[in-house]
Amino acid sequence: MDRRRARLKQLILAGVAVGLSACAVAPPEPSPTPPDFSALNWLRLDADPVGHMTRQPSTCLSAPKAAPIQRGALLFESPMLLGGQAAKAGLSCAACHRNGRGNPDFLFQGISGAPGTADVTHGLFSKVRADQVFNPVAIPDLATVDGQSRVDRDSPGTLEAFLNAQIVEEFSGTQPDPVVIEDLAAYLRALDIAVCNPSATEPQSWRQEVARIKAGLSTRGAASQSYINAMRAAVGRIYERLSDTRHSELRRRLIRFSRALEAGNSMDELRLTLSDIEQDLAAAESTSFYNPDVLATVWP
Repeated sequence: MDRRRARLKQLILAGVAVGLSACAVAPPEPSPTPPDFSALNWLRLDADPVGHMTRQPSTCLSAPKAAPIQRGALLFESPMLLGGQAAKAGLSCAACHRNGRGNPDFLFQGISGAPGTADVTHGLFSKVRADQVFNPVAIPDLATVDGQSRVDRDSPGTLEAFLNAQIVEEFSGTQPDPVVIEDLAAYLRALDIAVCNPSATEPQSWRQEVARIKAGLSTRGAASQSYINAMRAAVGRIYERLSDTRHSELRRRLIRFSRALEAGNSMDELRLTLSDIEQDLAAAESTSFYNPDVLATVWP
């Protein structure tokens, strides 16, 4: 009987030892590195960064799935479109006009006065329109009547001329190809507060980025470099949302895809690669920085 008790005690102690050993060799999952989002460069300090990075003004597009409008939205998000100091700083049209709307939390030191304002005649971006006066104005919501009234969208060629001048004169950018201006104009003309709830917000999503990249892949002929730059910028924004610990392989695949865009790989190859990435993004969504709960756990 004593031998049986002694043997049972040995087995119990052995089991405890094995359990402790298993715990010792199974380190906890590393915490994700806090993200460094480029969009936060223009955010006022007292704003909610998690809310800013996971919500956006509602989409107010009369034909949100039309290819020219999607391409225009893609270009609208690209800092390289503006060129000059804006491109170096990573500033795009969408930095001031989030999702084509407004941005009351926008704050650029030396360019903004109060949050949600910008001096559009500041010499930092261009000497052509610099007036040597600090006169920031409120950033308009481009879907509203007020935002639409800033330039005539109905007269043929008027909006196109305005956009061209904005890029070349206001931001010292390179003369854009006409097809670029056409797509941008299509996007702006589609912005209409009548087709959405103006006070509503919606989640920011990688799906919106992927849809725009797909639209960009439909035009690789004329002005291809402008679209390549814009697509690579979109890939970079997705990359920012993935943890370097949880999604390291998916991040590497995005880098390879971006390089393939720059290298001019075949359209079929690019579409196939993007389709595979799309599936992996769907699987990673709940643990990515698109998820506000995940983002809130790692914010410094």
